[in-house]
Amino acid sequence: MDPSAAANQDEADGSRGGLANLPWLPVLGVAVAVVAGLLVLAPAYGFHRDELYFIVTGRHPALGYVDQPPVTPLLSAAAVGLLGLEPFAVRLLPALIVGACVVLVAAIAREMGGSRRAQVVAALVLGVSGFLAAGHLGVTATYDLGFWAVILWLATRLLRGADPRLWLAVGAVAGLGLLNKHLVLFLIGGLFVGLAVHLRDVLRTRWPWLGALVALLIWSPNLAWQAAHGFPQLAMAGGIAGNGLENRVMLLPQLLLLAGPLLFPVSVLGLWRLARNPAMHPFRALGTAFLAILAVVLLSGGKSYYVAGALPVLMAAGAIGVDAWLERGRSRIPVFGAATAGSLAVVALLTLPVLPAATLAATPIPDLYPENAEQVGWPELVETVRGAVAALPPEMRARAVILTGNYGEQGALELLGDGLPAAYSGHNSLADYGPPPDDHDVVILVGWWSNPWWSGMLGGCERVATIDNAAGMPNQEQGAGVAVCTTLRPWSVIWDRFRHTN
Repeated sequence: MDPSAAANQDEADGSRGGLANLPWLPVLGVAVAVVAGLLVLAPAYGFHRDELYFIVTGRHPALGYVDQPPVTPLLSAAAVGLLGLEPFAVRLLPALIVGACVVLVAAIAREMGGSRRAQVVAALVLGVSGFLAAGHLGVTATYDLGFWAVILWLATRLLRGADPRLWLAVGAVAGLGLLNKHLVLFLIGGLFVGLAVHLRDVLRTRWPWLGALVALLIWSPNLAWQAAHGFPQLAMAGGIAGNGLENRVMLLPQLLLLAGPLLFPVSVLGLWRLARNPAMHPFRALGTAFLAILAVVLLSGGKSYYVAGALPVLMAAGAIGVDAWLERGRSRIPVFGAATAGSLAVVALLTLPVLPAATLAATPIPDLYPENAEQVGWPELVETVRGAVAALPPEMRARAVILTGNYGEQGALELLGDGLPAAYSGHNSLADYGPPPDDHDVVILVGWWSNPWWSGMLGGCERVATIDNAAGMPNQEQGAGVAVCTTLRPWSVIWDRFRHTN
């Protein structure tokens, strides 16, 4: 159906726009199934290292951090404060966000003129895509996907002819998104490129610019924090760009996997339809926006998930094409069903904790998708350090602090290591929570440390234990050491030498 015809039909029926006429039963069924599955798996394995870090930093409220804006850390700390120190606490809201994305992609398909079946197809495509991986983790990227989905839905409504004052809502959501992750700038920039190419008249009105101003005003506290601290996130971005060649090579393959291992052709079809199908003419700016975002990420050496938030518009447009394909024969429905089930199976196997940890460790999966591996072994790490501390003479134990190589180790020891000496790290924003007291000159050194990190600052180091996660899981801590050292100079003098970012 032509989008303009759909709009006229809505007016003739006296129906409301937005979410009013979605086929709620099947779409909500997909969303509920996604959320339920994610919550069932939420307690498996354990915290991801990033989740531990966000809880710790969120307990130090600020308008910004070295490596991200404040929303995710604050929400993570609040979640465990309300629900307890469990992975389920920090994963509840991410699961709900992905469930909401399922609804929003169906709503986008509706705005584009898709039938009820097309809307359900769009919901299924997103519901079995790489969005599932994001819904399992309480990290900045998951919240980012939610903000992008809302902005894209609002933008689709505007392109369909909604009240232009809706640009103010776009700006408000974008501003909140910028308080979570600065990648929203890619989306806003891409939308403006799409408008400049296809709908210059829209840019001659005041509403998109007022929306941009609203976003800037909401973002300004974090922007001011970044300016006051020398824009540390620019340095972080430079570090990521240091892996630019690998990121560029892997960008498209990983993006296709994120779109769905067996259903990515739906998104490819959606991009083609946005560019070439006359029925998609009002929404052509969204296809151009996607290409603009993809080009920027490719040129800058960014990661594939930087583009993933723009996939819902391709899924929605492609779902309309799939609906037309299904209309040509009932025998095609089982084919689509099999592709959906297969995509779900592959995504779950690769990115969700569906296998026992020891079984997963014996497969190539941790090399393909390391995030599951980074959820295994924190209790074992804590107990290894506890043993090293217990072996110290009492007079040394009283002067001991723990120093870790990265924020995951520090987070595990601070949050799960009751009764242990205070844990410190120079990694990212954790460096701001030091230095240790100068009179604590005994150091329990945890993790992989090469001599350049501590040469001239620590001495007498003796390795006393090796970390083993008991599952043989290859991750950043497996096989790393625990050593006992002493400081050679006061912490207040040497602490800045331990600062590092990545």
